[in-house]
Amino acid sequence: MRPTGMNRCPRHALAIAIILVSGLAVTACGKADKVATPESTTPSTIQPITRDAVLDADGQTITTVIPVGGCQKGQLTGTESEAAVELTLTLTTHQKAGEVCAANIRLEHVSFKLRAPLHNRTVVDKATGKPLSITKK
Repeated sequence: MRPTGMNRCPRHALAIAIILVSGLAVTACGKADKVATPESTTPSTIQPITRDAVLDADGQTITTVIPVGGCQKGQLTGTESEAAVELTLTLTTHQKAGEVCAANIRLEHVSFKLRAPLHNRTVVDKATGKPLSITKK
């Protein structure tokens, strides 16, 4: 019996399908590698203070928390006057080219030490311009 064109067609279709799927898999892998290992770092960004701000028993240390990921670090800084304290919460990503950062998120405690006890001064979030409620420890 002689092979007909119908018998060869499924083999060609199968071969083409395998080539296409292989090409897509290689392409997808290439894109995943680029996403997992960015070649630039992200500059610091100011974040609003969304968690409780706590005044330590010393009356001079204010602490809050910031959600951070693998290569990120939070920092709380401030400026003081006789009437107010302005706090700035920043998030910085420290990622080098080719470095893979963990995708987990954790809460990092960050603190700012005042030069003098807080007493009756107002504490303001620089990102929002709004006064913060301070809980005493």
